Amino acid sequence: MNTKLLRNNLFILLGYAVLAQLLSLTEKNGAGMMVAIIMMVAVAIHVGLLVLGSLVQLASGKRKEAGQWILSALLIGVIGFGTCMGGMALGELYSGPANFH
Repeated sequence: MNTKLLRNNLFILLGYAVLAQLLSLTEKNGAGMMVAIIMMVAVAIHVGLLVLGSLVQLASGKRKEAGQWILSALLIGVIGFGTCMGGMALGELYSGPANFH
């Protein structure tokens, strides 16, 4: 398996997860929901592009590479969903009523 494809996509996921958390620091109320929406849209676009890439690979006759793209899409979807939920919990932790903003 081409681990570079998965590694690069995980780094991309890490990049926009950190960006979503940093953007949520500006929100005084509802930072958790802001993180959830940003991550949901970003992960959906990311997985969609990976599936599209796998279809292109499949159309060009590269079945093994297409399988790697689909596996990367599946892993990014699962890990991205967990990152979305974890980021939402962290966002609520530092912007919730416990901080008395």
